[in-house]
Amino acid sequence: MSDTSRPAEAETAPSAAAGDHRFWLSMYERMVLIREFEEGVKFLFLEGSMPGTIHQCQGQEATAVGVCSALRPDDFITSTFRGHGHALAKGLTVEELLFELYGAATGCCRGKGGSMHVGNMDRGMVPGIAIVGGGIPLAAGMALAFKMRAEPHVVACFFGDGAVAEGAFHEGVNLAAIWDLPVVFVCENNLYGASTRIDQVMRAKTVAERAASYGIRGETVDGNDVLAVYEATLRAAEECRAGSGPVLLELLTYRRTGHSRRDACAYQPKDERDAWFQQDPLDRFAQVLMGRGLIDEAGVADVKARAEERFREAVTAAGRQPMPTLADLTTDVLAGTSTPAPAALPPGTPTRRLSIAEALREGIAEEMRRDPSVFCMGEDIAVPGGWGGAFTVTLGLEKEFPDRMINTPIAELGFFGAGTGAAMVGQRPIVDVQYGDFLLLAMDQIVNNAAKMRYMSGGVVKVPLVMRAPIGATGRGSQHAQSLERYFIGVPGLKVVAVSNAYDAKGMLKAAVRDDDPVLIFEHKLLYGSKGARAEPGAVDATSDVPEGDYLVPLDRAAVRRRGAHATVLGWLLMLHYALQASERLAAEGIDVEVIDVRSLSPIDYETIGESVRKTGRVVIVEEGPRTGGVSAELAAGIMERLGEHLVAPVVRVGSADVPVPFTPILENAYRPDVDRIVQGIRNVL
Repeated sequence: MSDTSRPAEAETAPSAAAGDHRFWLSMYERMVLIREFEEGVKFLFLEGSMPGTIHQCQGQEATAVGVCSALRPDDFITSTFRGHGHALAKGLTVEELLFELYGAATGCCRGKGGSMHVGNMDRGMVPGIAIVGGGIPLAAGMALAFKMRAEPHVVACFFGDGAVAEGAFHEGVNLAAIWDLPVVFVCENNLYGASTRIDQVMRAKTVAERAASYGIRGETVDGNDVLAVYEATLRAAEECRAGSGPVLLELLTYRRTGHSRRDACAYQPKDERDAWFQQDPLDRFAQVLMGRGLIDEAGVADVKARAEERFREAVTAAGRQPMPTLADLTTDVLAGTSTPAPAALPPGTPTRRLSIAEALREGIAEEMRRDPSVFCMGEDIAVPGGWGGAFTVTLGLEKEFPDRMINTPIAELGFFGAGTGAAMVGQRPIVDVQYGDFLLLAMDQIVNNAAKMRYMSGGVVKVPLVMRAPIGATGRGSQHAQSLERYFIGVPGLKVVAVSNAYDAKGMLKAAVRDDDPVLIFEHKLLYGSKGARAEPGAVDATSDVPEGDYLVPLDRAAVRRRGAHATVLGWLLMLHYALQASERLAAEGIDVEVIDVRSLSPIDYETIGESVRKTGRVVIVEEGPRTGGVSAELAAGIMERLGEHLVAPVVRVGSADVPVPFTPILENAYRPDVDRIVQGIRNVL
């Protein structure tokens, strides 16, 4: 490691190229405003008048102002939990920022973001991402959207030196590099990730030198020299607009306060602090301005006094702001869009017998023809002569849509984050993962970004993202055969559906593409083709008659697949088909079972389920995944809460054993519910 304990000298001498004199003064005023804001907020927290916590940026004003001053108003930034300075530098007002910190309904995120998630999309700032490194793939996705639409915007992605150790850094920077995306990656290297010094966690001498491994340009800049930062960012942004791809800027700086409000900075050596404090960015820039006769001591004092007054006025105004009401608790989770019930197709509408894979492929193609903002992204989905994804769903689509079928590296965290970022700025991505098990690699981006962004932004951001995932036990062992619905149905802001036949596959896929919320579609590997369930003597046929042309299937409705009066059986995916086989076997004995395809796993359609339960009084729930903590547990609890008085017997659940999915067929067949076990479950409830 190089000696970063002392501040670097400015690489670029101040010059008129940095802007006219009024522009210089405005940058100084903005830096002073950030300092006074942060100092004022610190005391408000110390006196206990503000909720939550804070991560402040005193000492880093030059990085925020230098970068944002080099951007155009319609460029975007992504930020971190230390985002107050970024917000003020990007044009957010003191009032909307302070009101947000107080939790007021008039804050920039309506009080739902707080200090770690401040932002305003109208001013080009994505709500801050508090997960270290989490904004890097988002920035790549936003830039991908701008490139696809041939728009000249640049994304400046702020992150700290601690993020360089995250997988999100590698995956996000690599995606931007291989696709030549207009992103300026801005590492604010203040030497410490929380309290751990960078030379303890990195062998490279600088962060900037890592750029070479991605084939992009990197540059280390004196981050306490606002003009050096400005000029470096201006060069990088111009390269991005020219199509040269991303640039990595490492801005060497130093925070004058602790990582968070209770951190006394005891880990920072005194001589190190003294050296950096002597290179304070405000003092240095003031000396430059005074040296050029643009300001004097009295002017410096006046700028500080005006910033203090601006903050005091905002504090006074904050006391008059309305707080969110209790009714606001449940708003802004979802966009509120819903798919209308399908209209009756005209008599004589042509249909074809399609498999689920064929129906999905047709639905994707139709949506891409209908809407140029729709595109597909995933591993091996568009290789000429290739697979069309692991299960042939996208086979051949690259011929018609060569620019909208995007192959990705094996980097699920990266491209799910990129899909989220692209959706946030107006694209409608369909993101394909080869096996549902790999969703766990992208969990942060799905749960913390895609699902939460609308709520954190106070209802401003839409994330029209479709995610497709094949699941189910198919002789592939524990890491390629799990049923993962359980991990996602409890995520607020995320819609989850499961398709059991070709008609639904096409109609729900099309509805998901048009929905303004993130939708996760689960598909069973054994149902993609015409026949699939090798383990079941009665063959499962998931094909169905699929109309030609446009139709939609609602994302929030269950479907009654067989009418009956004696018991209600709930299933989805492969288990729905096994439940139907079980019902036919029992029908021969005079037992009349109603079978419902739950298909909408979040939100659950308790209206359709309730109609059946009130009629039969008995419920059996069939799930392929382990019984403990599964979807069936949530369904059973929901039915008891809503319909308990109509039950004449306890709910029966039929699920897999609480073990990882085994490989050998004899154990896999014992693991997964079959028709015999479902029949026995129905007998038990009767």
